Amino acid sequence: MAFLFSPKARAYHDESLESYLLRVVAENNFDSYHQLSFAIREELHELDFEAHGAFPIELKRLNIYHAKHNSHFRMRALGLLESLLGLPPYELQKIALLRSNRTFSGGAAALHRYGVDIPLSFIRYENEENLESIPVCPACLNDEPYIRQVWHLKPYNACVKHRCELLHRCPDCQASINYIQNQSITHCLCGFRLSKAAITPAENANIVLANCLMGGDAKSINILLNQTSLTHRFAALLWYQKRYAKSHSTSFENAIEYFESWPENFYQELEAITLSAESRLIKLFNHTDFRSIYGELVLHSRCLLPEDKEPHFIYASVIGYLHKLVDSHPKMKKPNVADMLVSVSETAVILATTHEQVYRLYQDGILTSSFRQKMAERVEPNKGVFFLRQVIEYKNSFGNERQGMYISAW
Repeated sequence: MAFLFSPKARAYHDESLESYLLRVVAENNFDSYHQLSFAIREELHELDFEAHGAFPIELKRLNIYHAKHNSHFRMRALGLLESLLGLPPYELQKIALLRSNRTFSGGAAALHRYGVDIPLSFIRYENEENLESIPVCPACLNDEPYIRQVWHLKPYNACVKHRCELLHRCPDCQASINYIQNQSITHCLCGFRLSKAAITPAENANIVLANCLMGGDAKSINILLNQTSLTHRFAALLWYQKRYAKSHSTSFENAIEYFESWPENFYQELEAITLSAESRLIKLFNHTDFRSIYGELVLHSRCLLPEDKEPHFIYASVIGYLHKLVDSHPKMKKPNVADMLVSVSETAVILATTHEQVYRLYQDGILTSSFRQKMAERVEPNKGVFFLRQVIEYKNSFGNERQGMYISAW
């Protein structure tokens, strides 16, 4: 059924889908991806009309996650394209970026590739609003001329193999390098061959960060690097960016150094907030929302949803601090910092459960509201309503058991 020629080298496991299709363009002597896409759509029209309409004409829309509605038609189109190219089943689908059913800190969308979930906000791509560079390593292009998927990651700015900086601009014309816009893997629009560019040695911090996005370092004492799960490392970087970075361009530079002192430095920061909490009060602690003092500490600590069997180390550290906070501030006549109010959303994070389960705990009288509710009035999910002390003490009553803790009797 094949009517196109595949590149002599099949898709590399670390190659981007767009890169492979550009190599198909070159192998079949098309002038551009547009010509290839029209030829493919014409063939797909005869094979599967629905899949034909889902195959994108523009290279920047090729990947699965760009599908505006259901992506299964796009998946079907790629499956048919594999047949047209004479490729084994799933050869193209396994290098594509897929939508993930998981979310990162703060509800951030995720993509999936090779068993790893990646924050969508970490992906470099080209769109109408913002033309981003997709940098390259000249030495890698000289070794094998294809685009590595890792070059699409914003935190990745140094080549681990050659220990050099990625090239963001053409040395000849200073234009941003973007192979999707230029439709060329090896050359800039001005004609400069990118593999001929001089390489600049990368700073060690950038190399360590790049290695974190590859294999990590199981022997490292740095908790970010020794995480066995790459998804967990991505989640930690996104949490760091949301909490500390004032701009996206500088958000990852100090992440490695920051996590070397984890969790002592984090606890020191939280302790400083705790010590100054009383000076920031407008009402008593038992009438003050936890978020008004600690911000999004609890909500952003849920680094992944659904969670893995082992909780993320950031979540474990936050929950550990809340336990210490309650233990070190026992119940007294005068309300203290442990009597602050957490919302339904925050309670769900602390108890590692759903909003629905929290509402059931409230309806069953296990959790009590800090104020009187009107009949049939639903508690707002983001309003402080439950006492932090009560929530933590309830969690403690289950010990380390995390499965099936809050199943309702009905």
